[in-house]
Amino acid sequence: MSVLGEVFDSLRFMNQWQLLLAFLACMGYALSQGRLIEPQARRIAAALALVAAAGFAFESAEWTNATMLLAFAVAGLGLFIGSTWLISRLLGLDAARVAVAGDGLETSDQPALPPPRPRLAPQRKHAVQSH
Repeated sequence: MSVLGEVFDSLRFMNQWQLLLAFLACMGYALSQGRLIEPQARRIAAALALVAAAGFAFESAEWTNATMLLAFAVAGLGLFIGSTWLISRLLGLDAARVAVAGDGLETSDQPALPPPRPRLAPQRKHAVQSH
């Protein structure tokens, strides 16, 4: 049997704990890549993915097979994201949609900007004059 055959054959002998760790690793990795959640939460998701991936490799009978499975999962997610991006570009769905008051929705190449902050009046420093 080839090495790749052994790696995919190891999937049959996974227990529920390993499946949970693999699921957490994949979901944490997917959430850490996009803008679905805030930057702080993305860092937490990346840490969760790393810890779950290490736990998955540790719990496996052959850590090398588990590491290769994780690499295939990351590559598969990358191929999915790349193909989704390419298809959306080809269909013209990549333009950001910006809500304009009174006009409904319009497309724009620029992302929506947050409302401007109010400017504070500059503080003047009073010169101290000695007499």
